[in-house]
Amino acid sequence: MPTVMDDLAPTARELLEAARRLLETEGYASLTLKAIGREAGQNESLIGYHFGGKTGLLVALVDWLVYDIVRDLHARVLRLADGEDQLSPAMEDARKLIGDVESYRAFYDLMPHLLATREGRLRMAELYTTYRELNARALSDCLAQARSPRARAVAAMHVALTDGLALQVLMDPGGVDVRLAAELWEDCVHHLLTDDPESRKETTPREHTTPAHGEAASPDHHPYHVRDRQGDA
Repeated sequence: MPTVMDDLAPTARELLEAARRLLETEGYASLTLKAIGREAGQNESLIGYHFGGKTGLLVALVDWLVYDIVRDLHARVLRLADGEDQLSPAMEDARKLIGDVESYRAFYDLMPHLLATREGRLRMAELYTTYRELNARALSDCLAQARSPRARAVAAMHVALTDGLALQVLMDPGGVDVRLAAELWEDCVHHLLTDDPESRKETTPREHTTPAHGEAASPDHHPYHVRDRQGDA
């Protein structure tokens, strides 16, 4: 399954890498279109071409910072047969995400600015819809169970736990026993999804027909504008 960077044309990749370098070395205030273009050695107008604007680039950057592990997990669980252990690798990947302190620091640096605009909120909602869908499948024993309301709710709680523990680790390194917290949460998930009555029903995924809710139907979907995946125009 492709990663965020795999989906981008070479120039778009250079722009995104430049934005990440600026964010990590100089902070959010440095992320002007002119500065990103200069750092990448590209015309700043290409940000609009590849990402639809600065907000699209920032959403792509958030996706790159924390999503590759989740995407790798999704690819792995798709290879497992129904009933095989998917919960343990899902929890291990959550611990990896929580331990990626630098990525989460950049993630939380970007988040307030994305939430400050309607466009940013809609795009982040779309991104998090995809996160929840991936985690519902990763935490469940079978596809039917992953489509149940309970599995979707547990997936939302899993995303919240991962982000919340990462924030606590940033604020208080060593103050949180992440492994123990993950083990306790794994026990809770196992209990919550065992004998879920909805998992026996061959339900269909909820259709998201209102774009304003930012819902995404496919795990391969990217909630930002990408042009020419094979190369630059």
